[in-house]
Amino acid sequence: MKRSRRLAVFAGSTLALGAVAAAGIVAARPGEHRAASVAGAAATTWPLVQSSPNTDTGTSLSGLAAAPDGTMWAAGGRQASGVYKPILQRLTGDTWSNVALPAAAAPYRFNAAAATSASNLWLAAQLNTSGDSHAVLRWNGTAWSTFKVPLGFQPSDIATAGPGSTWVVSSSAAKHWNGTAWADTPIGIKPRAITAVSSTSAWAVGWAEGQPATAHWNGTSWTNVPFPRVDGVDVNSEIASTLSDVYAASANDVWAVGSVRVVDESGKKVSRSLLAHWNGTVWSNTLGAPGTYLTKVASDGAGGIWVSAGTTMRHRTAAGVWSDETVAQPTGTRANPTALALRPGTTTMWAVGWTSNSATGWADLAHWRSS
Repeated sequence: MKRSRRLAVFAGSTLALGAVAAAGIVAARPGEHRAASVAGAAATTWPLVQSSPNTDTGTSLSGLAAAPDGTMWAAGGRQASGVYKPILQRLTGDTWSNVALPAAAAPYRFNAAAATSASNLWLAAQLNTSGDSHAVLRWNGTAWSTFKVPLGFQPSDIATAGPGSTWVVSSSAAKHWNGTAWADTPIGIKPRAITAVSSTSAWAVGWAEGQPATAHWNGTSWTNVPFPRVDGVDVNSEIASTLSDVYAASANDVWAVGSVRVVDESGKKVSRSLLAHWNGTVWSNTLGAPGTYLTKVASDGAGGIWVSAGTTMRHRTAAGVWSDETVAQPTGTRANPTALALRPGTTTMWAVGWTSNSATGWADLAHWRSS
């Protein structure tokens, strides 16, 4: 199980995805799949339930972990007077409270979080100060452990299937924890996100050779899984055409989102969102209209999914019906949700991130909850 990751994705083969109406899914060119048109329901707003407004600090959240037992953590960082510190919060009832961190965590900022229980939490940590390593931190319910990783390996996402099986990825590599030690695991793609089905099944998504790409862990090694090529991708673009998040309901039901940089009929370079599904045999995908993107995907707890695109949260039911909701933005601020997760045992979705103040420029960490 994982939680966290950023961006969007797409590709071919027949797939009854339904249409993300507000994302502007449109008729496809050769090499693209066209989604059937489904009208979205009237939008509602997720309230901003907690933030930390302060004129002399910058705080933000970038990781969200939801364990099957209902425990949830949010992770990120704080800047005050030029000093950066990590932030970890835990949800109790409907209130997020700060969690005390060990001194060893002080040099880092948390990029992502993953958990399977209240006694198995993992954090991907990026060095914020001078030093010789990034890190992965683990809470076992009693004590913290800190595992240093080389500066050349910047942990960007993390997933865990239990105390004896955890994965962490950087922009070009992956490491696996077997309960005793970390080992490098050649992955074959440039991963952006990872999710765990079990100790013998995990999915990583990202890009390779300018195209969106996926890889599967079988308990021993990673294998690149063919992903439909997207026609017109600008392989020389500085903006990667990539899958940015992945969610696995089961080994035969996996969803991924992202975006691609393509050249349209007029020769103009545009970004288009990508929604993809694995049915146990092949990947299928759907492209959005020019100017669209998707960043996160998560379970709705009832066989459907939520996907995010900026401040818009899009829901697909198990029957394939889409509707749109938005996150609240206080006057004078801009909302920046970065992570999305269902609270297990409920139908409540949580999003975390930050709000940026247009007057002061400072960012305040934020939590939103589905209404």
